[in-house]
Amino acid sequence: MVRIRRRTSLLAFLGGLLLVLVPAPAEAKGKAKVEVAAVDWKSPKEAEKAREKRLSTEVRRAAQRSAKSLDFGPPGRVEISFVVVDVGIEKLGDIVRVSCTLVGRLKGGGRARSKLRFGGKPEDLKKLEKQVVVAATDGVMVRLSEMARARPTEG
Repeated sequence: MVRIRRRTSLLAFLGGLLLVLVPAPAEAKGKAKVEVAAVDWKSPKEAEKAREKRLSTEVRRAAQRSAKSLDFGPPGRVEISFVVVDVGIEKLGDIVRVSCTLVGRLKGGGRARSKLRFGGKPEDLKKLEKQVVVAATDGVMVRLSEMARARPTEG
């Protein structure tokens, strides 16, 4: 019993000593806060409003998801806007091709464009649309993060 108390108190003492002697880590590196300002359509179609709204939401979500894992440079605010140029559907017999052209802009300068085309089964059309839009958004976000890091720092 006495041995266990001695050992426990010795470990507690060494742990406390370790906390005191090990220097604190340098100031944590902050991340830039990425804000998606807008997701617009180049030529909105009245008949496809629900589809455009759904895909705009997917672009916004994918951009926020990508921003969490990307480095946009020094701490601050980075504002990004997107223009969905086209999300086209092409039916070829028993397959469907979905293409997406997306342009992203950094506030203060910088543009990136992604154009992708995926194919799949007609019954998986919504899933395929989401997949191609998310992939295009990820590509644009990677390029915009490179541009944001390459900007000269203010101050």
